[in-house]
This record gives sequence, C-alpha cells and structure tokens, in this order.
Amino acid sequence: PIIGGSVDNLLANAVTSELSSTSTWQTCLSYLQEKVDPVCFATWFRATSLAVDGGLARVQVPSGFAADFIEQNFAGLIREALVESAVSFETVSFEPVTGKDWRVIGPLVAEEITEAQSRKTAQAVTVDKGNFNKDRQNFNPNYTFDSFVVGDSNSLAHAAARAVADAPGKNRFNPLIIYGGTGLGKTHLLQAIGNFALTENTADSVVYMTSEEFTNQYIDFVVNKKDSVSFYKKFNDADILLIDDIQFFSKKPGVQTQFSHIFDRLLMKNKQIVLSSDRLPENIPDMMEHIINRFKGGMNTDIQPPDLETRMAILRKKAESDELHLPDEVVQYIAGQITTNVRVLEGMLVKLIASSSFTDTGITLEIAQELCGGALNNSGERVTVKLIMQLTAEAYGVSVNQLSARSRKKEVVLPRSVAMYLSKKWTKQSLNSIGFEFGRDHSTVVSAVKKIETELADEAQTELRGKVAAIEEQLKDKA
Repeated sequence: PIIGGSVDNLLANAVTSELSSTSTWQTCLSYLQEKVDPVCFATWFRATSLAVDGGLARVQVPSGFAADFIEQNFAGLIREALVESAVSFETVSFEPVTGKDWRVIGPLVAEEITEAQSRKTAQAVTVDKGNFNKDRQNFNPNYTFDSFVVGDSNSLAHAAARAVADAPGKNRFNPLIIYGGTGLGKTHLLQAIGNFALTENTADSVVYMTSEEFTNQYIDFVVNKKDSVSFYKKFNDADILLIDDIQFFSKKPGVQTQFSHIFDRLLMKNKQIVLSSDRLPENIPDMMEHIINRFKGGMNTDIQPPDLETRMAILRKKAESDELHLPDEVVQYIAGQITTNVRVLEGMLVKLIASSSFTDTGITLEIAQELCGGALNNSGERVTVKLIMQLTAEAYGVSVNQLSARSRKKEVVLPRSVAMYLSKKWTKQSLNSIGFEFGRDHSTVVSAVKKIETELADEAQTELRGKVAAIEEQLKDKA
C-alpha cells in the first residue's frame, strides 16, 4: 500500500490493511510533519504506509533506496513518533513494498513509552531554551568545515571562519561578519565554527541563533521580566556568539539596543562574535550608527556565487556523501544551469535522488533534463517564490517557516495567501511548484489566489492593497 496525493491530504488518504495501522500512522505522520521541513516531508514520506503484524511494525516505502535513506536519516525520529502514538511494538522495520528484505532497528516496548513520556514531561518544565550547547541541539552535524566546498568565491570567508574557530577571541577577526546572497553558505560557515569549537574544545560555550530567535527571546524578556537573568546569562557565559541574518534587526530599535549592549560586553571580554548578513552591514537600513561603527572594527568578508568548477565540486561532494553515483554529464548539466544559489543546486540533486528512488531507475542526463528542465530554466529569475515568501514574511511580521508550516492562525493564513498570489503573478512556476514550496497542493494555491484577487478588488480593503503594493514595489527593484 502506498499513500498518494499532496501534503495537504496526505494524512486523510493513508491506506493500510488494518484500521489500527491507519490511525497509528496518521498520528506518526502528524508528529513527523512538525519535525521536518515541508519539502523533506513531501519527498520522503509522501509514499509511505504502516503495516502491523502482531508486535512487528513495518514502515513501507516504495523502493530499496528510500528504505535505506529513511532508515539512516529518520529511524530515530520515526521511533519517537511511534512512542508518541502510545502504541507498543516489539520491533520496527523499514520495508520496500516490492522487496523481500527489511531491517529491524530494535525493540520498542511499553517501558520505552513510559520513559519517553516522563522525559518529555520533565523537559517541558526544565529545559532552558538558551542553553544551545546541550546535546548540540542547535547545530546541524552536517555543517562542518570538511563538508564545505572551498572555491575562489568563498575562500577568504572560509579561511577567516576557520581562524576564528581555531582561536576564538584571540584573532584580529572580531567581530567577523560574513555577508552575501541567499543560499551561498553563510549559515554553513557559522554552524561549522560552532561544531568545530565544541568538537575540538576551543570554546566551552557556543551560542548560535538566528536574528528571529534573538528577537523572540528579547520579546519574551520584555513581557516576562522574571526571565531577565537567564536571558542575559546565556550571552554573558558565551565564548562564541553566532547570529545569523542580522539584516532582520533593521527597523527594530529596541532589539538593536539590546543587541548592542550584549555585543559591547562580549567584545570587552575578548569573546568571539560572528554574524551573517545578506548585504554589507553598513547598507542595512535603519541600523544604529554605533553598531555599524563596531562592525567596521572587525573583518567583513563576502561570499560570491560559486563558479562552474565549484558548483560541480559541490554536487559531487553531496552525491558522494549520499553514496550516489552521479554521471559527469548530469553534474555538468545541473551546475551549468544553476549559477547563483548553492541551496537550489543541492535541492535539485535531492529531487533527482527522490525521483530515482521512487521509480527505481538510474539518474541519466535525459531524466535530469526532463525532471528538472522547467525549474532549471527558471533558476535564473531574480524574482523567485523564496524571495516572495521572504518579503511577504517581513511585511507581515512572521517567519518564512510559518508560511510553509501547518498553522491555520489568521495572522499566518493571510500572508501565506498573499505570498501564493504574488508567486502566481510574478513567477513562471506552475501551481504545483508553488504549492510544493508552501507544503500544499495546487488546489490550495488556486483558492488563495482567488481569495486575494477578490479582496484586492474591494476598495474597502485598503490595508491589504497597501501591503501588496509595497511588496510589489520591492519585487520591481529585484526584477
């Protein structure tokens, strides 16, 4: 049995041999959907189901490759999901639907459920969200210096990041600010610094957060004054402070003031500060002059889009890490089409891997051209769905992740619909492609577009018309 359809109707369409299996897997999928991003969820869990045979739970997938990949990358998460469903299985396995072999990953018994639920309750009471070093929960283990492909476009940024990780606070690069366009590796380098420092013990305490997380914690501090001690302490104890996307501090004077105080205290104590931005910091609008002057006292280095050789090296390294044979002609084709964004480059590879696993065929140039041709041809567009999502999220004061999450709150539904409407109007992407970016199907996009078109035609909707017009002005500058 295979589940089909979009992410929106995935849970409702689960088809399994037993009602208990259906109910259990629906609960598990709901849990998994909260833990992984929409693209990952749609790629790897779109065609899965659950079969129960006595005390054995079989997670069924469409191919041996998918079974291997899911087992290697999501086995622990699926076990957590089964625990959360409060159903006890003696063993759990991953089974290709058409295959005979499947692997058992160990016992899952009632005692484990009790222990996990107790642990979850304890964590809800005691976990300090600012303690980012605990279990490295805020660091991606795949973002290391070894996995970062160095080329002419990023060699200086890589060298500076490595120097900072080797001797935090004891170099001339403080603060170190890495800036450049979306998807070029800024987050990778910040995370690599943290992973290296913790692994090699060059720092005892490393704090990594996005500017959005910093802002949200500052708001919590303002609303709940009792949390002031923990808010300051996590920064005061940091040997390295890593903050991603500082451009989002723009037009937030209260947040900037708080950040400035923390920034100055850490510099006075020779603690290392590393920041990333999508532009040269002095070009960030409405940023305090004091902060800009501090930024100029360290090192500002940019990351440019990678050249062809670097893009090919990135694809080969990614394929190698996934133990995948990628023909040279496929590597050259994809690298020749996608020229500005490493994230899109890797995303295309994931799409090819997923298609290959679902159809049980090899990756050839013809398949790459057929499967990715439309998206590759649009990759040179300056106005993309991702850009529209980012600008819309900024305009409405929500995060990009919220636009593709399952939330149905009014403050999220409206900007999501606006972003879908603008994506339909400003890009050449199909309705299916747009829906995929938001974790929805094409019918949801159609509904959202019609809703916004109707409301924009209503002269009473002045606020909505103003928001959309403001976003479109920004898009005109990018086009």
